[in-house]
Amino acid sequence: MATKIVVSVKGLIGLDDPARMRGELEAETGLAWRPQEVALADEDAVLSGGIVEIILVAVVSKTAEMTVSAAVDAAKQLVERWRGERLDGLDTSVDTEPGPDSADQDD
Repeated sequence: MATKIVVSVKGLIGLDDPARMRGELEAETGLAWRPQEVALADEDAVLSGGIVEIILVAVVSKTAEMTVSAAVDAAKQLVERWRGERLDGLDTSVDTEPGPDSADQDD
């Protein structure tokens, strides 16, 4: 069985930050990360000049060279660094959940 790692970042970030974050996660973990759409709770929300929330997801198969715990630890370290780079801080989380039985759809 595969494990899905979900990184959620909420707060005011720049328009280029999601791509930069994804690249850093891929470089650090060796996994392929993909963005996941975020549903807005308030359809009348006004754009604030920055992205409010991004979610990046990676799937680790049971045959992956890097263990799930090592990938999660690397993601948590990167998320903490991102938080430290911003004056306002970010609301972040790194979670795991059961993934699909096969990770070949993400290759």
